[in-house]
Amino acid sequence: MGYHPFLPTAAAQVNVLCIPAGPITPDRFQEFIKSLQNAATVERRVVDSSASPEAANASAAGNGCIFYDISANQQIGRPHLFPFETNSRCQVLLGLIDGERVINEPARSSEADGASLAGVSATLDSIRAGFEEQLPSSPGLVVRRLVFCGPEPPASLPSDILSMSDSDVESASHAVMGTISRQFLHGVELILNDFKGQPISMVPGATSQTPRRAGTSPTPGDRNSTPVSTKSPSPLPTSIGSDQQSDTSRGRFNIIRGMFRLQCGSWTEAMNYLAEGAAIAQNGQDHLWHAKALEHLLICMLLLSWSEMSFTVPQICRSLPNRSGAFQAEVAPKSGGPLKTLALLLPPMVETVLELYAKVANLDLGGSLQDVLRECRVRLVNMLVYVKRAGGVLNKQGLNQIVAGGSLMPENSEHANGETVAISKAGLANILIETLQEAQSSRNLSHHTSILVAVAASLSILGLDRKHAFYLKQLMQQFAPRLIEARKIGASEAGIHPAAGLPPLNTALLGILPEMMIGTRAMLNLAAGAYGVPLPPVPPPAQRIPADIDSIHNRTRLWAIEHSSGDVMLKLEMLRTCVTVCEALPDVPAGLHFTSTILRDAKQIITMPKYSTDAVPLVSAEEQVRLLDSLKRAVSAASRLGAEGCRAEYWDDFLVRDVQVLEQGSFAKLIAHKPSDLSIRGSGLVETVRDPFIYNPFAKDKSVAAAPVLVAGELATFTVLLQNPLEVGIEIEEISLLSEGCDFTPSRHSIVMGPFSTQIFTLSGTPTGSGDLQIIGCRATVRNCYEQDFLIFRDDWKLAVIPKQNALGRVKSRKAQAADNDGSLLSAGFPLDLPEASPLKLRVIGSQPQLVARSDSLGDPAIMLLEGERRVFDLTLINESQTVAADFVLVTTEDSVTSRLQEALTNKDLSPAEMYEIQNQLTVHPAVYITDQRDEISSKILEAGQSIAYSVTIFGRAGLVSAAVQANYAYLGSPSSEVKGTFYTRQIRFPISVTVNGCVEIPRCNIYPIHSDFSWSPGPSADESRKIAGNDRGRGPSVSMLSNWLKSRRDASQYCMLSLDLRNVWPQPLHIELQARKQNFEYSADDQLWEDAYSVTETLQPGHVSRVILLVPRLFIQDPHAPIPNLDVQKQFVVTTSNLSAEAEAASRESFWYREELLKCLRGTWREEGSGRHGEIDLRKGVRLSPRMVDALKVEHVEIDFALKPHEHSQDIDGTGGTAVTQIGRSHFVVQTEVFATLSATIRNHTQEPLRLLLRLQPALRYQPHNIALDLTKRFLWTGVLQRALHPAIEPGDQRLCGRDLP
Repeated sequence: MGYHPFLPTAAAQVNVLCIPAGPITPDRFQEFIKSLQNAATVERRVVDSSASPEAANASAAGNGCIFYDISANQQIGRPHLFPFETNSRCQVLLGLIDGERVINEPARSSEADGASLAGVSATLDSIRAGFEEQLPSSPGLVVRRLVFCGPEPPASLPSDILSMSDSDVESASHAVMGTISRQFLHGVELILNDFKGQPISMVPGATSQTPRRAGTSPTPGDRNSTPVSTKSPSPLPTSIGSDQQSDTSRGRFNIIRGMFRLQCGSWTEAMNYLAEGAAIAQNGQDHLWHAKALEHLLICMLLLSWSEMSFTVPQICRSLPNRSGAFQAEVAPKSGGPLKTLALLLPPMVETVLELYAKVANLDLGGSLQDVLRECRVRLVNMLVYVKRAGGVLNKQGLNQIVAGGSLMPENSEHANGETVAISKAGLANILIETLQEAQSSRNLSHHTSILVAVAASLSILGLDRKHAFYLKQLMQQFAPRLIEARKIGASEAGIHPAAGLPPLNTALLGILPEMMIGTRAMLNLAAGAYGVPLPPVPPPAQRIPADIDSIHNRTRLWAIEHSSGDVMLKLEMLRTCVTVCEALPDVPAGLHFTSTILRDAKQIITMPKYSTDAVPLVSAEEQVRLLDSLKRAVSAASRLGAEGCRAEYWDDFLVRDVQVLEQGSFAKLIAHKPSDLSIRGSGLVETVRDPFIYNPFAKDKSVAAAPVLVAGELATFTVLLQNPLEVGIEIEEISLLSEGCDFTPSRHSIVMGPFSTQIFTLSGTPTGSGDLQIIGCRATVRNCYEQDFLIFRDDWKLAVIPKQNALGRVKSRKAQAADNDGSLLSAGFPLDLPEASPLKLRVIGSQPQLVARSDSLGDPAIMLLEGERRVFDLTLINESQTVAADFVLVTTEDSVTSRLQEALTNKDLSPAEMYEIQNQLTVHPAVYITDQRDEISSKILEAGQSIAYSVTIFGRAGLVSAAVQANYAYLGSPSSEVKGTFYTRQIRFPISVTVNGCVEIPRCNIYPIHSDFSWSPGPSADESRKIAGNDRGRGPSVSMLSNWLKSRRDASQYCMLSLDLRNVWPQPLHIELQARKQNFEYSADDQLWEDAYSVTETLQPGHVSRVILLVPRLFIQDPHAPIPNLDVQKQFVVTTSNLSAEAEAASRESFWYREELLKCLRGTWREEGSGRHGEIDLRKGVRLSPRMVDALKVEHVEIDFALKPHEHSQDIDGTGGTAVTQIGRSHFVVQTEVFATLSATIRNHTQEPLRLLLRLQPALRYQPHNIALDLTKRFLWTGVLQRALHPAIEPGDQRLCGRDLP
């Protein structure tokens, strides 16, 4: 970087300028400079090992070092006050020759004569001539040499050209620096001889003209300076006024000699000359040179203490105002004394020098001198700043930092073997700020900027972060216009446009400009960090930025730190300044980096909520547009400036908020099943599920979302939720899904996101292999940004309230930040619950068939039915896949009636009879059922391109509004018994819209018993028969036929009459037919029983009610109190929840069983004459039995018939020929008095078990009260006993006849 006037030991360094000599590439030039910089410290004992004028005094000079400041540039416009400042300008000029280019390329002659020279020697001569003509001699230039760098030098290499071979560059560079050191020592002696005995002005060189600006080539900053030859004396500096006091000039000469001895490494000798000169200057009130001598004496003592050499404190240092006698004269080496002496001496000497410079500052000695004095003040304060940074303790480590520029020690580190130095941080800061304020009056525009840089750096070292940030911002604000001005000046000198003032970056990356870029970027990062915006380094150009959760967390943590403390707007303002500086350079990568950082830090929220929010970015929408435009301009100019492929980083790591699989209809839906689900499927290819109570895992479940499963080879569509935290639209040139796992080919899309919103977009992709798949995010290319991978962050995240850090904590954070540019140390101790990525986990299965359902007979999937009517249509399943067969197909049905009934079953308050009724409707009378039309020998696999035909029947039932036939299918690839893991099926549905209208309703039902006498026929005589016939003619024909039929049948008493009221609710007449058959005891065929059934037909007019009488057989049930069954066989335990009493429960069960048996014996149909439509009458809806109806319907377990016959001696007791006993009914007899008769009882056993009965007759008077009816002693006589046991038992279905004589 050239001469650094603010380093504490800047006066002890030799200023070396390296320039290219001959053809050389920038990278090679920098490589040679770095080799020399590695050998920049030369020990005097190495130099004194050869013969020299100072060899005899080597022991007295001490084993010091020569420090070289080797660089490729010099500060332009700096005042040259030689010999007051011996090293502010170039002291050693080295021309670096690229030996590889010289040997491999032919030498070219100068442009003056255009002649070509051949050979290496000619080339070297041309280079030497150009090197000598390039810079004229100037005061202070001691050594000027050419260095041949690269391969082994040729034999013809001149002796005045040094050689630095690549084979052993370290040894060669040390040898070169040793040779230069010896020549430098010799040249210094020549310069001192020129000054000896000559008057020296107080401010030499103050009237020197400021050298004009050199070009853009890496040449020294002052072309008007005339270097001196080591063989000719240098001209004396111009004096401002005559010096009448020879002692003053002699003192100044001693000070100059001491300054040169300090640079030559003779530190002890330098102390002697400086002490002598300082004493003369003090006596002569020469404050300027007195201060200069004390400053160099302090540097000498710092170097001697650093090298642990003994030294004697000069008397001039002990005679400081109010500080005499405070130090010992001799400090023994290795006793710890040098550090203690220096610790006591350092503050008073600095204070004294500052006071002396302050006295001179009031004199009108030229603006250049004032600029130099201000640099001296900052340099002296920096000595104490470094000590204060080390905790106010002076030790070996602190001296290393001051002398050799070692790394800064942590402020809280323990200092061993150190001496405490009393330093006030506030006092140092006040001196620095005062010096900066005075620098504003300088006529040199660059002087104030350099002082501002030094003050800002010193304040940062002191830990005064607020002051450091304040002045650093001032520096940044001055930096941009200075850069623009420099570009204009350089462009005018080069004769080009100012926009092309800098060479392309691809060339700069190989030469000097990269170091300037690196330094500038470091300064910008430091400036941003001072305002609490720690930044990572500027990333190099990349094709793609991968998604790294650690980097995302680190950036999120840094954002949280920036927004949790401090003024965010102030931080953004600093970042804007950094962008302005980058645009002025121009540094396209850094400008893009800082612009992206502004957009990232301007967000008030990380994840945008689903609801609307007012947390808009902190920068206005207009500024956001301007920043995006600057990105566009920078990217377009990147290729022109050599930064090909340079883009910005997208500012929102949370672009992707959610990714879900989009189900496009039921065709693409995959349903997961367990292997046990295959147990409901039969052995055939297609098996319908009949039992509605068995859990059907293949039924459609609307409440459960389908599992995220994809099929290999099929295009899958995803919904992607993206967020845009800016108030301007964002154009994404290309976006696709990012996956891990099995092969997946995403489709590429381009979208535009609206301002400050979250939007849902659809992306697609095709999995090409089976296995596990994870959609981890999206890969997107935002306009003017790098292609970047974004992870999925579904959960909302916001910054929690964080307790405010104390001042000490903030200072420590800044210190850590200074050592770590990317802010990782700063964010490591920041407690934060960071968001985690949420990938979408999917499973990809093999290729699956594609089935469709079609019906040729049902053109429109809508049917109108009457209640009880059936409609049949065909349904065909076609496998449209060209390669994949369906080895699993399961067809089921679904309708609105079934779903409503199944929902009713969930009611726990249902009685057993009501539950059975619902279950019966589900199992016995389904609304929709399917029949397979294929034969049994057909293939069990639905091959590709084949089809299956079915017959679908729909039964009209009240409440049926919709129905569907659904088929679950899959390709398992193995038999059902071998399926072990989860398998997936697809489902297709054939929906049908159904309209069911009512036709026949049964509003009322009743059962009447048939009296035993009504159906009894005594076998009358002719007269009685005619009488009966006459009576029958008076009745209706149906009643007559029914009466004759009952009287003609021996089992007429086994019937009863069912009365049904039928209503026609259909607007057309309906012909109905009701049938009643006998109870099936012998398990005979139903068809035969229905052929012998009693039938009634009737035509119902629309809206009319007709009562129909139907003769039905009386029913016998073996166990009418049996529990009501539950048709749900899956229930292991059926616990009744009824609160009925035992009697009510018995009556309920009896009514249930007789109703069920009655319904088995009944059936009814209707027919519409005009259209031919027909159907069934739902008798279950209208037939309900009451206890009275049950009594009329049932047949008792034991049936008793009585017969009364007169005794054989009493056949004609009155002589008239009349009988003594006349039967007038089935159980009614008329017996004459005083006549004996025999009463017989026939007992029939209807049960299924033998009966052991006890028969007992109890005579009673008819139509009398109970107490009188049993008084028969004077009115009725009988023989024997009225009670007897029937033995043996009556077998099931058998009968027994018993008799008793009655008088």
